[in-house]
Amino acid sequence: MPQMQTLKEIAADKAKKRPELVDYLTEESPILDSLKFVGATHGLWNVEEVLSGIKGAAFVDLGAPLPSVDAKTDLKQTYVSVMGGEMEVSVDKAAQYGGPDKYFARRENAILKQAGMDTEVAIFDKHWRKAALQNGLVTKGAATSKCYTVMVVRFDQEINVGIYDPNGFNQGRLLEISSINGGNKYHLRSDEGVLGYGVEYRGRFGWQLLEPKKAVHAIVNVNGDNLPTLTMLEDAIADVRGTANNTFIFGHHKILTKTMSAIKKEYLQLSNGDKTLSTAIGDLNGIKLVGSYNMADGTETKV
Repeated sequence: MPQMQTLKEIAADKAKKRPELVDYLTEESPILDSLKFVGATHGLWNVEEVLSGIKGAAFVDLGAPLPSVDAKTDLKQTYVSVMGGEMEVSVDKAAQYGGPDKYFARRENAILKQAGMDTEVAIFDKHWRKAALQNGLVTKGAATSKCYTVMVVRFDQEINVGIYDPNGFNQGRLLEISSINGGNKYHLRSDEGVLGYGVEYRGRFGWQLLEPKKAVHAIVNVNGDNLPTLTMLEDAIADVRGTANNTFIFGHHKILTKTMSAIKKEYLQLSNGDKTLSTAIGDLNGIKLVGSYNMADGTETKV
């Protein structure tokens, strides 16, 4: 079986020339930082054999014929996507910073940080939440406006995992960096008619979600006045058959903090010797909560 690794582990293993790039990418993206990836079987796409049905062994009487057993599988294909972008600068502005190389280096941190934030939101919204809504894997709260989504996600190296092109680290970097037009001046796409320079960042990563019912459950229509309850969270965890080893609770930092604080207050016991009251918790029966400020902050409409 392929080894699952976080982006930081992949960088340490395959991108030793510029290992700090992964820190830029995940610095403001705590959900992305916790995700794990496997190398795609065919570079630009991954082929996975998924169990679609099984007929198992059974007890029979002594002397009776044994029943037939069978395991049916389907091959499913998932393509990687491109994580990256282009950055351009005019000739005059580049000169103010000592040339295009120095200009791009000064902004590399911010560009990659935004790329990580955008990638995190895309995985949450366009893979997990979308699949949960399409397949009815949803628990609805009572909020009618200014809503949030809390996702319970179980990871599996076959049915719910990130994928990447294992051949994409020839430069020893998590993202390949190349100059546009060979580093020579050209007419910029971002500023028509202006001469300048450009650089491209490109990495081939994607997300593979093959069986949503075993991997994701969305708690929707919740907000500060209609928080997810402990029962909602426990039922969602049970629906994906989650355990502390493979499951996370994701959402906007604000809604997770309020939810967990309310749950802890409800079940909190304070002894005579206690002088402080803590309302912050980081897990629910061992299942970690990871909040991010990149998620929709009360802007969702009622589902």
